[in-house]
Amino acid sequence: MKKINAGVVLGVALFTSATLVQADELKFAHFAPVKYPLHGGLFVPLSEQIAKDTAGKLTIRVYPGGELGPGPDKQYDRVVDGVADIVYGLPGYTASQFPLTLVTEIPGVLKPDTGTQALWKNISSLDGEFKRVKLLGIWNNPESVLMTKAKPIRTFEDLKGLKIRVSSRNVGDVLTAWGATPVSMPITEVYNAMSTGVIDGVYTDASVLKSFKLEEVTQYVSKGMDSALSPLFIIMNRDAWNGLGDAEKAALDKITGVEISEKGRKIQADHADSALKAFTGGAKEVITLADTETAKFNEASAKLLKATVAELDGKGLKASDLVSALKQ
Repeated sequence: MKKINAGVVLGVALFTSATLVQADELKFAHFAPVKYPLHGGLFVPLSEQIAKDTAGKLTIRVYPGGELGPGPDKQYDRVVDGVADIVYGLPGYTASQFPLTLVTEIPGVLKPDTGTQALWKNISSLDGEFKRVKLLGIWNNPESVLMTKAKPIRTFEDLKGLKIRVSSRNVGDVLTAWGATPVSMPITEVYNAMSTGVIDGVYTDASVLKSFKLEEVTQYVSKGMDSALSPLFIIMNRDAWNGLGDAEKAALDKITGVEISEKGRKIQADHADSALKAFTGGAKEVITLADTETAKFNEASAKLLKATVAELDGKGLKASDLVSALKQ
């Protein structure tokens, strides 16, 4: 009997020890390749910094390229369900969870260089949409541009009927207002879809020209209209957060929030700038729309924003208050 009890005690001790070790290592999942600028520029440095600041009591292991499960659109579910402790993703992939957050995607609400600061100044307005997770970072992507395989977009009318990939429902509404046919799919599927003619182009920031090799299937880039700006986030499982000690929480809070968000925004902005500069050459072309054409795009976007805000206000979400605050 004593031997059995001793074995049980030893087993419990070993189980407890293993559990504690696992609890100290957080799993950070993202869907991009290791060459993605945020992997080496933001995610890995985050893991290194937290290990340094906690003297190794808390570590983060980064799982790139969908190692913890395929599908960028599953990132929110993955962290809520505890498959990963931390994820990087887009609220637009689970649009029903983030109606207020995603109103910021419509052109005219945020500006590329100042949007992230505006988001954080008004982050309390979005608390209800992040109650199931711990928000570690949120920022806007760089200016979105139209990237097409075969047809140049020089006028508002040129876009009519083209199948354009979008990242979310709201950006899809923008493209519909512009006369295109939006197609929703993860960015990881765009290369094949463009190369095979399933879609005619994609609307997002220029960093994907390098990050996801879209320069190989893109002939034209058009820009100049007010941009849809997609929010990106780093979120943490609520139970995993609650399971940390006070010192570990303080260390993680210190290097996340506004700080990590601005770093993420700048890394992507710099990458988008360099990708766009490297794109031109041969028959490839970057088209800056004439003012008369940008006015047509912007007028259509303004009508959409007004209608979307009215719809959300009608549901009691106070979107008009949020949009006014963000524009300030």
